[in-house]
Amino acid sequence: MNFNKRNSALLAAGISAAMILSACGGDDETKDGDPGAEAEQGGELVDLGTFVGDPPEHIDPALNSTLDAYQVINALYDGLTDVSFEDPENPEVVPLVAESFEPNDDATEWVFTIRDGVNFSDGEQVLPSSFSRAWERATDPEFAGDYSYLFNLVEGGAEKLDGSADTISGVTADDDAMTLTVKMAAPYANFDAVAGFQTFFPMPSAVDDLADQSEWENGVMIGNGPFKMAEPRTEQEIVLERNDEWAGDFRGTERASLDKITFGVSQDPDSAYNAFEAGEGDTANIPPGRVTEADENYATTLDVPILGSYHFDINDRDPAIGGPENLDLRKAVSLAIDRDEINEAVYDNTRTTSTGVTPEGIPGWKADLCEYCGYDQEAAQEAFDAWTAAGNSQAEPLRIQFNAGAGHEDVVQIMIDNLSAVGIQAVAEPFPSETYFSQLAEGACQICRSGWFADYPTYDNFMYDLFHTDSLNGNNYGYSNPEFDQLVDEAKSETDTEKAAELYNQAEQILLNDDVEVLPINWYRGDYVYNPDKVTNFPQSPVGIIAFEKVTVTS
Repeated sequence: MNFNKRNSALLAAGISAAMILSACGGDDETKDGDPGAEAEQGGELVDLGTFVGDPPEHIDPALNSTLDAYQVINALYDGLTDVSFEDPENPEVVPLVAESFEPNDDATEWVFTIRDGVNFSDGEQVLPSSFSRAWERATDPEFAGDYSYLFNLVEGGAEKLDGSADTISGVTADDDAMTLTVKMAAPYANFDAVAGFQTFFPMPSAVDDLADQSEWENGVMIGNGPFKMAEPRTEQEIVLERNDEWAGDFRGTERASLDKITFGVSQDPDSAYNAFEAGEGDTANIPPGRVTEADENYATTLDVPILGSYHFDINDRDPAIGGPENLDLRKAVSLAIDRDEINEAVYDNTRTTSTGVTPEGIPGWKADLCEYCGYDQEAAQEAFDAWTAAGNSQAEPLRIQFNAGAGHEDVVQIMIDNLSAVGIQAVAEPFPSETYFSQLAEGACQICRSGWFADYPTYDNFMYDLFHTDSLNGNNYGYSNPEFDQLVDEAKSETDTEKAAELYNQAEQILLNDDVEVLPINWYRGDYVYNPDKVTNFPQSPVGIIAFEKVTVTS
């Protein structure tokens, strides 16, 4: 999932437990994360750490593509499945709105049995048809969001998205039997994890009354999660209150602790942090250059290892940087970037310098896949000289794009300085944060910041979602290679974990080395700071989600 600030059932086919993580729920793993003796049920949290720079463009589960907005969506909605990180060594995909789920032998069909007694916040029962309604809505070609390509996994999903079918043929909702049957377009052993993601969240019948589905997120959305909207969102804040209709979760949590959450919108990370220090809020995002200060004075989530990648995409369709004729230029750009300098100067060495896109902790991960991710000014100069010797020249500086006011300015400036040292001209091109990822999906990317948190930590979430042709103009901003696609498709259908890992590694090596279409920079750590005198439990999961239903505060 794009990161806008800075996005028990083992698999029957034999996928290892480590492969079945998911981003669709909270976690109990964090520093200073045990509720204190003074914690009480109730209270209000003022969050200044989620929306930094601009308000979210979308909070509709069918439209959103950023982690920041997903924090709100995850508090408002529950999906079919969730993930338990209670044993970090052995995470499990577990039922949530589904009381059980089962694939057939070759993972070409999944059956989810829906729990009785699960309601939306308006009292309407959540049924199998609540999910099919949501999925049909999310695949409407006139409405579909950046994640709609995920329905290509389902039989008939591609046809619905391209307008050649009226419904998704592979989905059968039986409200009498309380079953949702999903036929896959190809074998897919990880669908239980994907099915718990926001794009697959249920929708109440109230959406049927809308003449314009895009208006759903501008009113009081009705969900089935631990919180509900108190009022329509504004440019300044989003206010949630406890949903007493919530059916609880797999951990035995029956109700959210907090009475109210106010998500404030801050101008930039420093403004949010200063407001936090002044007592105007209970949490903040840690600004670049203030990591040590925050860790010394407050509680933080810095010790939470995040399954996420901070990188810059290259739009292969852009004539100034894309195509085989510019391969040496792309090599020069990657080799010229001093990633260790970025980590030290901007992040106080709290992140891990990356050697690929897929982070350590993802099953199948392999170290040092990237041949051009080490800082080598001499090799960068040689590659750039080879590019110019072939008759190429820069008509104008390369544009390095990022969402403004969200803490990326210093990173981009270091990159510009690094490139200048070998003769490559580059300039910063800030975009408004609110519409940043939408503009990239529409083709604006040249070299663009594209941090990504795992939605469900499987290798395909980094390869398929970010670089497969299916995801072009969604979360893919300009890369398409049939050889890469074929390897990823084979890996997704492979139920042997070792064979799948080999295929994913081969695909990522094509992306990183043969084509050089992405610039890995670092892998994330948690980056929230909170006031331990008031906030006594603030759990952040390895996929970045805050379990707001588990947050507790003192009276």
